[in-house]
Amino acid sequence: MAGQPWVLFFMFLIFQSETKLIKSQSKPNIIFIVADDMGWNDVSFHGSDQIPTPNIDALAYNGVILNNHYVQPICTPTRAALMTGKYPIHTGMQGSPLSASERRTLPLNEKTIADRLKQLGYSTRMVGKWHLGHYSFDCTPVRRGFDSHLGYYNGFISYYDHLLEDQGDNDTYGGLDFRRNLEPAWEYQGKYATDVFTEEAVKVIKNHDKKKPLFLYLAHLAVHAGNQGKWLEAPQKIVDKFRHIPDANRRTYAAMVSKLDDSVGEVLKALQETELLSNSIIVFLSDNGSPLNIGYTNWGNNQPFRGEKFTVWEGGVRTAAAVWSPLIQNTSSVSKQFMHVTDWLPTLYSAAGGKLKDLGKLDGINMWPTITENKESPRKEILLNINERRNYYGGLVVKKSTNDANGKPGTYKIIVGKAPDGAENGIRTLQDSLPISYNISNVLLSNANEALRQVTKKQVDENLVVKLRAESKFVCAPAEKLSECQTFCLFDLINDPCEQTDLFTSNDYTAIATYMQGLYSTYNSTLVPQVPVIFDEADADPRKYNFTWTPWISSSVM
Repeated sequence: MAGQPWVLFFMFLIFQSETKLIKSQSKPNIIFIVADDMGWNDVSFHGSDQIPTPNIDALAYNGVILNNHYVQPICTPTRAALMTGKYPIHTGMQGSPLSASERRTLPLNEKTIADRLKQLGYSTRMVGKWHLGHYSFDCTPVRRGFDSHLGYYNGFISYYDHLLEDQGDNDTYGGLDFRRNLEPAWEYQGKYATDVFTEEAVKVIKNHDKKKPLFLYLAHLAVHAGNQGKWLEAPQKIVDKFRHIPDANRRTYAAMVSKLDDSVGEVLKALQETELLSNSIIVFLSDNGSPLNIGYTNWGNNQPFRGEKFTVWEGGVRTAAAVWSPLIQNTSSVSKQFMHVTDWLPTLYSAAGGKLKDLGKLDGINMWPTITENKESPRKEILLNINERRNYYGGLVVKKSTNDANGKPGTYKIIVGKAPDGAENGIRTLQDSLPISYNISNVLLSNANEALRQVTKKQVDENLVVKLRAESKFVCAPAEKLSECQTFCLFDLINDPCEQTDLFTSNDYTAIATYMQGLYSTYNSTLVPQVPVIFDEADADPRKYNFTWTPWISSSVM
């Protein structure tokens, strides 16, 4: 046949094209979902019956519950750690959350996780909160590795009108903080922020070109308190579902959590319908614990842990977290392995086929073998924070092995300095509510569970749910008096996860206390000083820019 060589040639080209497509699709899609200011006790897979979270629970029960997952005590440092794989003390981002008129940003010489994954061929999409600087457009998401962004630049906005007010020296001023890429997005005003972000995430998933793997960073406003005067907002029909909760603010907060949970379900459903879920990694976590007394209180709960956002008590830095992927072998398990938010960059980069040596020096550690094969965590210590400008709250957690001569084996935590004035140092217990029982059927019938069942062809049964829920719950006996920290405190987290008894002055723990003080000092010697805080209230004033928060410096070079 005269044309046969040409036919064979074209078939060869088609084969090569399909082979390249399969190769590109072999990289897993990565969907990273971050809740804002959610308490440990505000997801029902940790044992709370007050606020059901069936979709988040389904993700956790089908995947791996990360019960020893640590973050930074406040939002900007946590997000800086996630983006760079470095402790905030190594990027100068260890201080306070960024203010709206502040001339500070994640250093522009730092590559973000979006930059890294784009180099591996990923489509990089961001939806929601940035909070890593916006004084120049060069600081914003679409200039920091993301192909697109719908969301806001600052720490919080109101849920319906998407405004942010800022308190200047002489008056309060504010404006819209909502953008599609670089342009203000007024058209979403009046629409509930959680719904906007969910719909955008679903749209990104459904419009995704499958020739590329997808990295979707979905950083919700929920469940952070909103703008001044509009702290807690949720649709009234959802609030009405929580009449069993006597406190009106907690009821509204529960509705905010419920909308967040619905969002997780809708995202997983879209991934399954587009056949992306079968080759995906889904991560869910909170950026820090709930604020109880200081900051923008949202009526969340960190029980049974001590403390709150802004502190390095467990209630501030150990947060709800779970991961699911068909690539994980030991699914439906509770991991007690050490993990820190800096670990996600090298972990996901490795899962995407990247070479770790290309990342340079990081504080994060590749946890992919630990997550997927249940191998021992290579992480033995976690720096919680050092703030060289304020004499409060550094912290360090260390896992000591039986072969270590510096003290007894176990998991120990040292706290350095005193908590911020007014911070919750105790354990905030929930106000009693009308009794309700945990409804496992709602978990099994949730959008998330149905999507995961379609992919895995397995069903999580009720007995397994009960088992996992019990394993991920902490119970601590009430203490008559809790140890306070002024200079140093030492806690045994295995036997005292609620940090009730200070061991620092105990003769039995002198060796471990001395060792941890020395290790903390070593970290302190590597600290990069924080960038000076400069407020440009006059130049950043939204009233100059049609009442929108807009970058006000043309060049990012300082």
